[in-house]
Amino acid sequence: MALGSQSHSRDWSEPTRPAVRLTHRNMHFIKAPMDLALHAEVVVGVTHRNHPEELRVALESALAQEAPFGVFCLVLDDSSDEGWMNSLSPELLADPRIVIAAGAFGSPAQARNGLLDLVDQHFPNARWVARMDADDRFATQVSLRAMIEAGHTYGSKYVVGSNSLSVDGVVLSGVNVASSATLLDRGRLNAFIQAFCRHEVPNELPSCNLVLRTQSGIRYPSSVSAEDHWLVAGLLMHHPHDGCVVADPVYAVYSLGGAATLANKQSEAWTKSRLALASAADVWYQTHQAPGAKLLGWGQEGVVWRQASLVYKRFYPYAVTMPELVDIKRLADLAGDAVISFEPHADDGPGARILLCPEPLAELPQRWLPMLTRQFLQKLYRAGVVTSNVKRDNLRLTLSGELQYIDIGRDIVKLTASRFLDCAARLFAIGELGWSDHELARRKTIAREADVFRALPGFEAFYGELVFALHPDCDLSGFSTETLYAPADHRDVTLLIKCCPQDAMTIDSQVRHLVGELRLRARFAKTVLLVDQFEGPYLRQYAAGDLSQLLSSIEHLHQDAVLDEVWLAPNDPKVVGNVHRRWFAAPYATLSHTSQGAPVASQVWAFDRVQTPYVLQMDVDVFIGGTDASHDVLSDMKQACAEPGVWCVGFNIPQSRQGFKPYEGRPDQFAPEVRCGLLNLERIKRSAPFENPVIEGRLSWMWHRALQQAQPKLGMCSVRGGDSRTFYVHPRNEDKHLETLDQLRDLIGQGCIPAGQADAWDLVPSARWHRKPRFEDIVFLLFGRDTPSNKLERCFASLASQSCQDFGVVFIEDGGSALAAAELPQRIGPLKDRVTLIRRTAQAGYMANFNEAVLTICPRPESLMVVLDQDDALMHVDVVKMLREAWQAGADLINAPMFRPEKPLAQYRVDYAQPRQRGGGNVWSHLRAFRKSLFERVPSSAWESAPDAWCLSDFLTMVPMAELAEKPTWLDGPYLYWHQRLPYSAERKEREQAMKTWLFTQPSLATQALG
Repeated sequence: MALGSQSHSRDWSEPTRPAVRLTHRNMHFIKAPMDLALHAEVVVGVTHRNHPEELRVALESALAQEAPFGVFCLVLDDSSDEGWMNSLSPELLADPRIVIAAGAFGSPAQARNGLLDLVDQHFPNARWVARMDADDRFATQVSLRAMIEAGHTYGSKYVVGSNSLSVDGVVLSGVNVASSATLLDRGRLNAFIQAFCRHEVPNELPSCNLVLRTQSGIRYPSSVSAEDHWLVAGLLMHHPHDGCVVADPVYAVYSLGGAATLANKQSEAWTKSRLALASAADVWYQTHQAPGAKLLGWGQEGVVWRQASLVYKRFYPYAVTMPELVDIKRLADLAGDAVISFEPHADDGPGARILLCPEPLAELPQRWLPMLTRQFLQKLYRAGVVTSNVKRDNLRLTLSGELQYIDIGRDIVKLTASRFLDCAARLFAIGELGWSDHELARRKTIAREADVFRALPGFEAFYGELVFALHPDCDLSGFSTETLYAPADHRDVTLLIKCCPQDAMTIDSQVRHLVGELRLRARFAKTVLLVDQFEGPYLRQYAAGDLSQLLSSIEHLHQDAVLDEVWLAPNDPKVVGNVHRRWFAAPYATLSHTSQGAPVASQVWAFDRVQTPYVLQMDVDVFIGGTDASHDVLSDMKQACAEPGVWCVGFNIPQSRQGFKPYEGRPDQFAPEVRCGLLNLERIKRSAPFENPVIEGRLSWMWHRALQQAQPKLGMCSVRGGDSRTFYVHPRNEDKHLETLDQLRDLIGQGCIPAGQADAWDLVPSARWHRKPRFEDIVFLLFGRDTPSNKLERCFASLASQSCQDFGVVFIEDGGSALAAAELPQRIGPLKDRVTLIRRTAQAGYMANFNEAVLTICPRPESLMVVLDQDDALMHVDVVKMLREAWQAGADLINAPMFRPEKPLAQYRVDYAQPRQRGGGNVWSHLRAFRKSLFERVPSSAWESAPDAWCLSDFLTMVPMAELAEKPTWLDGPYLYWHQRLPYSAERKEREQAMKTWLFTQPSLATQALG
C-alpha cells in the first residue's frame, strides 16, 4: 500500500479488547431517587443483567408488599444490553418507589456489594436491605414485613427466611424451610452444609432469603460461584447471635429456569465452589469448638482466631498447602514490617496453620495521610512483593503509625509492575479518597486501565512521584551537563587549520573532527581557519577546487561557533610580494605558490597575523587521535619548544611502543612539521628572512623547507617525539577517495590503531582497520544523536551498576555534533573495553545502525541484542541477570515493563499474537531484546521497502520478529526500563500513522513462513 493512501486515516493504536483488569464500578443513577425513596426505611435491592422481563415480575411483587414502613425498590443494572428498560411498563418506570442505577461490576457478588454500598452512601434513612434476584418474587404480600419485624424485635444485623421454587412460573410443592434449630446451631449447621454441598439432601442453604441491616459492613465474598451461600453460611456459623430466622411466611419464590442458574449448575466452578464451602465450613466449626477460641476474621482462604494470647490462622485444605506457605513466608519476610510476621505451625488439623505474631494494631480510619500509603508501597516495591488483596479489613496501623498488611495467603505475591500499580491504585482510592473497598476491582472490561487510573483524583501525580522516588538514580539532577573536565589553558597558543578549495567536500567533517578532538585537550587563544583561495592546479591534486562551496561550508562552521575566525589569505601580487619580502627577502616573488604549485604566501601571511607566541598549525586533512583526552599534549610540546635552539615540535604519530619518547632532532635532521606541528613563532620571526630562491616570480621552497635549509646555519632545530597517548595520521591524497575514510578517521580519533599503522605518518589503508567485534552473549545497542550529557551519563551509570557485568555495548552516535562526539570515548568510562563506539559524520538512520551493529559488529548468531536508547536508563540492577536467564531458557525475543514519567499510569503489556492486527501488540515497547539469528531471519524487504523507516524503527523491527519468534518472552516483573521523551510533533505523528498503515497492512511473516 502506498504511503498516504486512504487507509492513512485509520486509527492503528492498540485496540481495546475485553479483558480482566482493574476498573471502576462507575455507579450512577439512571432514574434518581425521589423524596419517597429517600425517606423510606426498607430497600428491596435487585441486581440484574439482561433480565428485564423477569425483573418486571419481581418489582411488581415488591411494590405489592403490605408494610407499615416505607418501601422502595433499588434496581442496579450490571452492563445490560442497551434498551433493556423498554421492557418495563411506563407506569412501573414512573412509580416514585422505583429507583434505577447502573454500573460495571462483572460478577453477581460485585454487583450485590455495589448495591449495598449505594444504599449506605445515598440513603441515610434506610434501615434494611431486602435481597432479591431479578428472576424471583416475594412469596406473599406480608413476607417482607415478617422479616423486618423479626429483625427489629431481635435487634439483628441479618434475617434469613424460607423459600419456594418455581419452574416456568409454576410453584413446586415443598418449601426450603429456614429452620432456626438447624441454622442457629453450629453443629447442625455444619452437618447440613456438608450434606447439601455434596447433594445428599434435597434442600439448600436458604442463602438468597436474606435481609441485611444497613451500615452493618456485611458484604458478599468474591467467590466465582455460590457467593450467597458463602455469605449466609459465614454469618450463621460465626455470628449466629447477630441474626434471626423466619420460617413462615415463606420469603420468596425462586425461579429455576434462569439461564445463569442452569449454566452455573452445569459448570465445574459451581461444583468446586460448594465443595470448597463444605471444606471451609468444617474448618469454621472445628475452630469454634477449640477451647477459648475467639473468632477474629474469615475469608476465602481461611479463618483467624485468638486463643489465649496467641493468634492463629488456619487455611482451608484446598486453599494453601504447606509448600506454598513456605513461598508466601519468604515473600512476607522480604516485605519486613509492611506484612504481619508469622510462623508455620504444624498440627494434625485440616489445612495448614500459622501462628501470627502481631504487635498491638489499630483499626484504620476512613482516610489516612498519603505519606502512610507512600511508605507502605515503597517497602513493598523495594522488597519485590505485592499484597494484592488491598482492602480495609486486611490492613491495620502499627504502634509507630505505619500501615501493615495482615491477610496472610496467596494474595502475597511476587511484584510485577502491573500488580504494583493495581495495589497502589486501590490503596490510594480507599486511603486518600475514602472510597469503598469494592470500587476498584479486577473485572472484565473494555476500559483502558490508564483511563481508569487517571479518573482517580490526584493519583497520576502521586504514582509518578512514588516511582520517581523509588528510582533516584534516574533523576537527571544527579548527572552533570558540563564537559567532562576543563582542558588545560593554553591561551598563548593559536590553533591554525589550513585549507584550500579542493577541500570543499570534506571541510565540514574535517574541521569539526579536528576542533572537537583538540578542544578536549586544550583551551586555545583562538581557533582560526586559514583559507588559501588558490583554485588550482594543485600539487598532488585529488579534487577540483570549489571556492564557493568551501566558503559556504565554512560559514556554517563559523555560525556553529566551531571557529573563532576565518582568514582569507590574499592573492593580490603586491600583498604577496610584501609578505615574501618580510619572510624571504624576495619582494619580486609576487605569486603565492611555489614553482611546483605548493602554497607559501598564505601560510606565512597567517603567521604574521598570529598574536600568540605559539601556533599549532596543521593541514585540514590530518586525523587527530588518542587514548586519553586528559593528556595535556600542548604542555609537552611547549616545554620541548621552549628548549634552547628549538623552534618547531612535530605532533606525535602512532607509536609501536607505548609511553613517552623524548623529543629529539638535530639541526640537519628534521624539517619543521608542516602537516601538524607547534611553532615558536617568536624565535622563527626573529630569524627571518630566510633564503628561498626565486624562479620566474615564484619561490622554490615552501616555508618549512626554507626553515629546514636555515637550521644548520642558525643552530636551530625541529624535534619529534612525545607521549604515545596523542597522535595524528595523515591520509595521502590518493587515499582520500576511500569509502572507509570516515570510519578510519573515527577509529583514529578513538585511538584504535592497528599494528600496521604504528610508526607511520601517512595512513596505511591495508593495516587491518576494523571496528571491535562484540562476542558477548548479551550486547546492548545504544543508538542516538546529540544525546544530552546528563542523560548519557545516566544511561551508562545504569549499565555500570548491573549486578552481572558480562555484556557488551555497540554505541552509535548517528551524525550528531562532532564536538560532543569527541567526548564520547571518555564519557563511556569504565565500560570502555566492552564498548564498540561508532561516530558517524552524517545521520544514517536507525535501520542502517541496526544492520551495521547486528550484522557486522556482532558475529555470533545467538547473541542477544538489547535496545537501550542513549537518553533512557535501566531501572533495576538485575536487568542483565534476568535477560541472561531468559536467554539461557531459549527466549529469542524479550520484552519487559517500562516506565514513562510523562505517562506514569501507562502500561505496555505485550501481546505476541498477531501484532499487525493488534496495533503492534506493544512488541515495540522497551525493554526489547532479540537474538541476532532472529533478526537475520527477517527478510530485508520487511524494512527496505518501508516508505519512511526513519520514524518507526521500533515497530518496523519488532513486529516482523515477533511473528517469527519461536519463544517470545515477557519478563513480567518490576519496572526495568526508564523511557522518557518529549511529545512528538503533529508532523511526526502523521508520519508514524502513515507508516503504521503500511506496516499493518503488509502480510504476516508468520503466514509466509507456514506457507
